[in-house]
Amino acid sequence: MITVFDLDGVLSRADTMAALVLARLRTRPWLVLPVAVLALAAALVPAAGALRPRCNRAVVHIVLSGVSEPEYARLAVRTARRLAARPDNVRPDVLAALRRAFDDGAGIVITATERELAAAYLEALGVGGMPLLASRFRFSARGPRFADHNVGERKVETLEVIHPGAIVDTLYTDSSSDLPLARRSARTVLVDARPRSVREFSHHGVPFQPLGEGRRGD
Repeated sequence: MITVFDLDGVLSRADTMAALVLARLRTRPWLVLPVAVLALAAALVPAAGALRPRCNRAVVHIVLSGVSEPEYARLAVRTARRLAARPDNVRPDVLAALRRAFDDGAGIVITATERELAAAYLEALGVGGMPLLASRFRFSARGPRFADHNVGERKVETLEVIHPGAIVDTLYTDSSSDLPLARRSARTVLVDARPRSVREFSHHGVPFQPLGEGRRGD
């Protein structure tokens, strides 16, 4: 029996990858317009579909164009430490559940966030070494590109590779993109979920326990 934690929206109220992208974008203001168009498109489509991840990948590829692996590693650590230092960025009850699962050896973080950034954030929270399944980059002269985007159904596939037939006792998530994981979980906790995600879980008949009042907007 394992407890699964999403990262963005659950362990971090801020979107960690978006925070990294924004930090890079401040030094590349001429990219603001194409990024804004893609971000708007992503916001207007359902989280559970294929279009939002595609838009998000495009944003990352544009903003991180030409970034080397060492440069990215430094940016990831800076972003992770800055977010973890914000006292309002993590719900104390979710962080306590994460640390209990870490101490019991029964927890895993499964996220669409890139692995190095996610690992740096967990380290900054004091749970470095917690099992982690995340997206992966490959680097070239053009900069990083997603080699594996760990989102939606892909999360179930990567979990199955590590823990074949695993029984998920509790899933902490905020997004309907995690419906595939929720369907194989005995209990799903929706953390500060937006109305659209709540409606999607209800529409698909997947039971959940709300935690928090939710975030505004769809």
